[in-house]
Amino acid sequence: RVWRELCGPWRGAGPPAPPPKAARGMAALVRFEGKPAELILLEIQSMAIMDDGSPLAGQFLGLLQAKGNAVTLTNGPRTLYGKLQDLPKPLVLMERTGQEEPFRGDKVRKSFILKAHGVVRRKAIFNQRPQLSV
Repeated sequence: RVWRELCGPWRGAGPPAPPPKAARGMAALVRFEGKPAELILLEIQSMAIMDDGSPLAGQFLGLLQAKGNAVTLTNGPRTLYGKLQDLPKPLVLMERTGQEEPFRGDKVRKSFILKAHGVVRRKAIFNQRPQLSV
């Protein structure tokens, strides 16, 4: 998303387009506060919607439990069964802070400051329909 905002859409074939002249002097500075949290990416092959229609962001999705490579996601009487898989390359979950600072002391060039929330090294894959417990 940050690349798209700075440089425009990536066209998919070949490397991304070079940044426009205005963005060439930009840099991004990523900061962790303390030890980075270990996060797990969820890959769910179904639609997740709230009963009341409210946005999904910030809501309790369920209880995630892992035993070895087996993983379950339980929400009320519904349980999803899946497996854990290592990602080939780790991902970092970042947030724009809206703050800038000079790039290596140069007051003309700026660095965006990004807050890093954690590192994603594994993903939980759920590719079945939930099982209902009554």
